[in-house]
Amino acid sequence: MSMKWMAALVAGLWSVTVLAQQGAPQRELPAMEKNKLSYALGYQIGNDMRERELDLDLDTVIRALNDGFAKRDPSIPVEDMVGQLAAMEAKLRGDAEAKFNALAAENKAKSDRFLAENRSKKGVVVLPSGIQYRVIDEGNGARPTPTSEVEVHYRGSLVSGFEFDSSFARNQPATFKIDQVLKGWQEVLPLMRVGDQWQVFLPPEMAYGDKGPRPIGPNQALIFDIKLISIK
Repeated sequence: MSMKWMAALVAGLWSVTVLAQQGAPQRELPAMEKNKLSYALGYQIGNDMRERELDLDLDTVIRALNDGFAKRDPSIPVEDMVGQLAAMEAKLRGDAEAKFNALAAENKAKSDRFLAENRSKKGVVVLPSGIQYRVIDEGNGARPTPTSEVEVHYRGSLVSGFEFDSSFARNQPATFKIDQVLKGWQEVLPLMRVGDQWQVFLPPEMAYGDKGPRPIGPNQALIFDIKLISIK
């Protein structure tokens, strides 16, 4: 079990290293230097423990690291170590679940408040499902079917205004089958004509629900600017 805990810490270091490399230009990796690597690993372990808000005695942690590295027998019974690590894992899971539930409830309240205010704004149409939209530009092309493959430009943002995705910014339209995308898109796209551009407001249950990926998060109402370019 102690090895499992150390493996988790090293995995955390690896994930941070990978994320750092994703945002940095490619360059030749340096040769490993004992002192710098030792400090980097120790710093990451310390940072990980701080972020997990664990109530630990640092001197004891250092002594245990030394014991493990030197292959000395642990100074407390293995059964106690196993029990403590299991209790820690249970606490971390409980804390994470509580934080998630609080965030989901907060986002749901914000989403409901936004949609309630937005529905009365000029030009906003409200569908029975709770989806809202307003027409930005009108086209005169054909309407797709629920199983059509379409080409669209889109911009997605949170009700806070934070933009999390945009094919407009990439200058690269997206192509997909309507029945393979968000539930809200499946309802809205067959209502649009080629050439239309709509601003669409999706309730959480018509978007990602409580399974919103980062940086969206759970129970977020989403705003999409959608331009239907063509039907394939």
